[in-house]
Parts: sequence; structure tokens; C-alpha cells
Amino acid sequence: MDDLLAQQTRGQISASLLENELLKEALDAIEKEVFEQWMNCPARDKEGKETLWQLAKTAQKFRSILVGYVDTGKLASANLKRLEEPRGIRKLFGT
Repeated sequence: MDDLLAQQTRGQISASLLENELLKEALDAIEKEVFEQWMNCPARDKEGKETLWQLAKTAQKFRSILVGYVDTGKLASANLKRLEEPRGIRKLFGT
């Protein structure tokens, strides 16, 4: 049950981060800057383009990890709610 509470809390914190305007602006700025640098990178600079691509993927991964935490938190909340119901508690303890 403690694990579910931790997941729920992590999900709530992640949701508030994803809704935070300053964080959204910062991530958008990173993605925009990386894209612009990638577009302006000479075609012959394959190593530079690869590095910029990796930076873009890292920014996307950061967002997707937070979204995953939100989804896990929602599932944990639903499971906690089920456990709080008298029938769910009895099921948990096999009575």
C-alpha cells in the first residue's frame, strides 16, 4: 500500500510539473533551439546533426517519463480507491 501511495504522490507531482508554465516554456525553448540548430547545421556535419538529434530525443524522453509517472499515479489512485472500499479490503486479506 505504501508503494501505491508513493506512486500516487509521484504522479501528482509529475502532473503539476507538466502543467507548470515555466517548465513548459523551458522545454519548448530547448526543443525549438535544438530544431533550429539542426536545420542550420551543414549537411556534411553528420556528427553535429546526430548530437542535436540525441538532444531532441532526450527532451522528448523527459516529457514522456513524466507522463508515464502521471499515468502510473492515476492507476495507483484507482487501486487505492478500490482498496478503501470494504469489499476490496476483505478481498485483500482473503476474508
